[in-house]
Amino acid sequence: MKDESSNVMAFDALYTNNNIQKLKVLLPYIEPSMQKNMAVYIKYMELKYTIDLFKKHPLHICSVKDTPDKPDIKALIKELRVYSSESELRQLEQMESILKAMEMYQEMSQTMNIMQEMFPDMGMGGNDSASMEDMLMGMLSPEQKAMFDAFSSVKSED
Repeated sequence: MKDESSNVMAFDALYTNNNIQKLKVLLPYIEPSMQKNMAVYIKYMELKYTIDLFKKHPLHICSVKDTPDKPDIKALIKELRVYSSESELRQLEQMESILKAMEMYQEMSQTMNIMQEMFPDMGMGGNDSASMEDMLMGMLSPEQKAMFDAFSSVKSED
């Protein structure tokens, strides 16, 4: 399993050098009154190192080849959790809920399309009370039905 902080660690390793890392190790051992100045100095050194690195080598933060065509939003949310506040965590949870609902909508739509192809006489969405759509919708919880209806109305507006 990929470590959630691996991207952060890779970024930090790329834009620093051993001398800067040594300063970070020494920071807790410096007199408390000097730690703030030392922390600012370390950040200044990292910025200077990064600027110099870009001048010498026009790098990309990540390779386009390594980036998938479709980003894994779930994995991204998982990585962001580590660095998020409580309110940001709630927002991430809402995003996860929306993603799950969208997946459920897509699965239900595909299932209904397959059922319509397999049983064309069972009028999907028609006035037939025994339609396949009614049967499938009966399997959903009230929350799932609400989400399905919400996504159906958005899709029909497009």
